[in-house]
Amino acid sequence: MLILNLAAGKIKPLPGDTPGPHLLVNLDTSYYSYMDPEMIEDTIGTVKAHGHTKDFEYFCNEDAFTFMERTTLMFDRICIYRFLEHVPFEKVPYFIYLLSTITEPGAVVDIIVPNYNTLAKMILAEGKLDELVNFEAHNILLTTELLNEPGCPHASIWTPQRAIYFLELEGRFVIENGDLDSHFEFDGRNIYLRFKAHRI
Repeated sequence: MLILNLAAGKIKPLPGDTPGPHLLVNLDTSYYSYMDPEMIEDTIGTVKAHGHTKDFEYFCNEDAFTFMERTTLMFDRICIYRFLEHVPFEKVPYFIYLLSTITEPGAVVDIIVPNYNTLAKMILAEGKLDELVNFEAHNILLTTELLNEPGCPHASIWTPQRAIYFLELEGRFVIENGDLDSHFEFDGRNIYLRFKAHRI
């Protein structure tokens, strides 16, 4: 099972339906200690050729677009946690296309993004600010999830409807019934949308 943990940082893939030993490639531009993409590809090729019986983990310091454009690896599972919202709106279709080029039929792309439906409801509920137990915490959460930091802004909006629209738009992926959680709790916050797109 070959897994790509895209824009991973320190986050590990959540447990999934991935039986057997795993070859995990963690991809993020923040890593100090890492291997070149070519070396990772060669190493994984050697491990696969000899039949791996244990888990292996690799770290790669590379831009997500550049990596997907160049890699020859085909992944069984891709995890994208709290990154897709940073992809500029105009680049989202190309990003999804690149995902399709590094996955074969049956592969799963596991995505977690802020659910803007939930955030919108939180804003609309501010009509009674005196009822908010902790406005500062409420404001920080909303501002962070809607805008993030100027150097790394959120650049695309995600809702359950948008997830289905964009991932299924060109017929490369399908989000099956039961593979979309609109109220997913992650990293101590319950404002996330998690969905799994299956490669057709």
